[in-house]
Amino acid sequence: MNKYRRILVSIFLLFLISGCNQQNDKGNVFFIFANNENMNDELREYLFKCLNTEGIEYRVDKDKNVLIQEKDSDLAVVRCS
Repeated sequence: MNKYRRILVSIFLLFLISGCNQQNDKGNVFFIFANNENMNDELREYLFKCLNTEGIEYRVDKDKNVLIQEKDSDLAVVRCS
């Protein structure tokens, strides 16, 4: 019986650890923060300067949309909107 208990505890811990890893990965997902259609060049440059100042990693997709990570969305909204 003790052997089965250890196996069940090990399985439970494995699921727990795997769930934590999945949640951490979620913050690394990039999403469109600023749509290209709503920005001119001057606004885009201001946004880049603000994101850099705040230490927020961003990307620009092929359509010139500005993408940021989900984990940075609250800071970006407060500081760079």
